[in-house]
Parts: sequence; C-alpha cells; structure tokens
Amino acid sequence: MQLINERLILSASDLTNYLACEHLTQLGLASLRGELVCPESVSPDLEVISRRGQEHEQRYLEHLRSEGLSVIEITRTFGPEGQTAAAQATIQAMRTGVDVIYQGTFTDGRWLGYADFLRRVPVPSDLGAYSYEVEDTKLARKVKASALLQVCAYSQLLETIQGHPSDEVHLILGDLSRHSFLYR
Repeated sequence: MQLINERLILSASDLTNYLACEHLTQLGLASLRGELVCPESVSPDLEVISRRGQEHEQRYLEHLRSEGLSVIEITRTFGPEGQTAAAQATIQAMRTGVDVIYQGTFTDGRWLGYADFLRRVPVPSDLGAYSYEVEDTKLARKVKASALLQVCAYSQLLETIQGHPSDEVHLILGDLSRHSFLYR
C-alpha cells in the first residue's frame, strides 16, 4: 500500500492482507495518512523465511535456465519513477517474446504487482503468436488461497498488456512442484 501524489496504490498483498484482517488494513491506511506511526520491528523469524523464499525463487530461476530457456530479469526498483520504468521494461521484454521474464512488474495507476515469473505459452495475443502466464514461487508445502488470489491479480494486470486473458496461473511450491489452475 502506497500513497503516491495523493493516490492510493494497492498490491495483491494488500488485497490478501485485507481479506485476512480488515483492521490491519485500516491501520495501514492511518499510517499512510500520518495519523499513526507503525513500529519498525523486524522479526528474526520473518527474516529467515524471507531469505529462504528468495533462495527458493533463485533455485527455480536456475532450474528454468538449466532447461535452456531464455530469461530476462527486470530490475525491481521502488518509487513511482522506478516502478514505471520496471513496468515499461516488462512490456518491452514481452514484446521480444523471451521465454521467461523474471520479476515482471505491472502497474495501471491503481494496482502494482511484481510477478516472480512470466512464462511464454503458444497462445496468440496482441503480442503475436504467443502470450504469457504467471508463475509465482511459494515456499509453502500446500497451495493457499491467498497465493491463488495473488497470481490472479497479476494475471488481470497482464491481460491488459497482452490483450488476452491467461488460460492458467501457476504456483511453484518449496519442493519445486508446479501447480496449475484454470484462470479463465
């Protein structure tokens, strides 16, 4: 959740957080408006989970490269200008038809998303004889509803770029198992 030029920008995480706890969302909004200050504590447990999640993401990235797939990595930057640049770089990478886009960034002025992976599929779209589907890595051992909601939010943003809804969304769990779900 960000406030940029008096406009609220939301992410898929904000949506899932809202569904988990509406009060936490209200506290986040109050913090954005400067009505309260959130404590800046970082749990050592969360740091370990975050590191392991990043390691899992890197393992999957290396797995894709070992399959001989072409990969473009989008530099993830923060702030309005950086987010816009990353979103433009994602669109440019999609137009080239690369096999995999790592850290694809989407923004429509209201929603912001960072998909772990966009993978090319042979389904025609406005891009040409191909389109992309979202793959997201999750350290969990089981698929969670919040993860599905997140990839669906990314897919909705993706649809506006490629002019075609994805057929499926995919979650890559901690054991590198791939779980696919119909999107449309």
